[in-house]
Amino acid sequence: MSGWNDIRAGVAGSRATLLESLERPDEKQLQRLQQIVERNRNTEFGKRYGLQNVRTIDDFQQRVPLHDYDDFRPDIERMMAGEKNVLVADDVLLFEPTGGSTGGSKFIPYTEASLSAVRRAILPWLDDLVTSRPGITKGKAYWAISPATRQKTHTSGGIPIGIEDDSAYFGRDLAPSIVDTLAVPPTVAAIQSLDEWRSQTLSYLSTCTDLSFISVWSPTFLLQLLDASPDPVEWQKRWPMLDTISCWCSSTSQRYAAELARRFPNARIQEKGLLATEGVVTVPLDAAAAPVLAVDSGFYEFETDSGDVVLPWDLETGQTYRVLITTDAGLYRYRLGDRVRVSDWYEATPCLEFMGRDGGGSDLCGEKLTEAFVAAALNDVPGFAFLVPLTKPHPAYLLILDEAVVGSRQARVAAEVTDDKLMKNPQYRYAREIGQLPPIEARRIGEPLSTYKDICMRLGQRLGDIKAPALANTAWSEQFIESSEP
Repeated sequence: MSGWNDIRAGVAGSRATLLESLERPDEKQLQRLQQIVERNRNTEFGKRYGLQNVRTIDDFQQRVPLHDYDDFRPDIERMMAGEKNVLVADDVLLFEPTGGSTGGSKFIPYTEASLSAVRRAILPWLDDLVTSRPGITKGKAYWAISPATRQKTHTSGGIPIGIEDDSAYFGRDLAPSIVDTLAVPPTVAAIQSLDEWRSQTLSYLSTCTDLSFISVWSPTFLLQLLDASPDPVEWQKRWPMLDTISCWCSSTSQRYAAELARRFPNARIQEKGLLATEGVVTVPLDAAAAPVLAVDSGFYEFETDSGDVVLPWDLETGQTYRVLITTDAGLYRYRLGDRVRVSDWYEATPCLEFMGRDGGGSDLCGEKLTEAFVAAALNDVPGFAFLVPLTKPHPAYLLILDEAVVGSRQARVAAEVTDDKLMKNPQYRYAREIGQLPPIEARRIGEPLSTYKDICMRLGQRLGDIKAPALANTAWSEQFIESSEP
């Protein structure tokens, strides 16, 4: 297809450029840090922390502390109101909403430099993909990047909220070629009615007999989209040319990626790299055992459980770390909230497996709920109450309540109110709207706190160290439900 031929030509050489950087990550990371610092020395943030005196990585670490989103929130709110030169010298093109904060919503600034940083990961991945999986170039592609049916809005300062066209991630030169390969035209994503969007998407997909490539974030998105077809469709037979499905494959997505592999045995399921709203962390390459650190796309540090900060080339195989990222869009030494494990090395650069959210969070299908955010949502619920994430038989949340304190009607109201409060998280709201997550259900049980404590003690925790959570850990949530069943 001409679109794929143009893509192949447009990305040619980008993989080789990344491979050169992977051979010398220390040099590339210092270069990236110096570029970010130099561009932003004279911003308010730069003056606040003396970026004009930063020449080395050690200088940067000595002057700039670690940050969470709430540390940046006041500055970002000023930027959303239209103020310039606050965190970043470049003009902010848009703000992308995401979840994962104590307040539910975060707004991440995007600049032309930060979009270019994303492309320095996406284009090498595409270059690698068309070379290692040439079958994808023989048919059409289905991409699902930004949330469907999203309305266009602006900040109080007139800056767009949300990227207007997913093809912007690929760059102005490559975008027309991407559009040329699409099985579902980009106009469908602009449809405001969720039912109409789903109907038209399924209509295009069901008639696309030469579909060869699918790229989505959560495998549950694809599974539930296909299962929503009004007529039974044998998708495997409908798509005989399907070569590759790119999606999340680790942590809570593992079992759903396995279901896709079962349904499409002739297609390769490729693990997505860790591409957060805040920035790219890893990129998948065919020859790498796991997605490899995207050393061209940001400056990265890693925090141990003891609080030590380690640079990429000093990581230890088999160990788990929290990701810190410094970006071209004004995030400095930012705690991303994701945990990764060093599974292997490619060239001189670590391959990182995504292990899940940090700090008691839950992320069944991209919703990024945090302990603090859920705790605030449960403030008015009487008695012991906490939210349990479930992965079987499908992603869902169960609100556990004490039957001695809360009656049946009160439990239903508590579930509805909690669900409504969690909608302040944009990704939770989107997962609910498209059916990835059902409404929260309430379950009243006897002595839930005792059940919780018993499980913690069986897992080796000392009774005196046990604290009642607002959000259960997905690692033992099913065990809690099994223990509480009559």
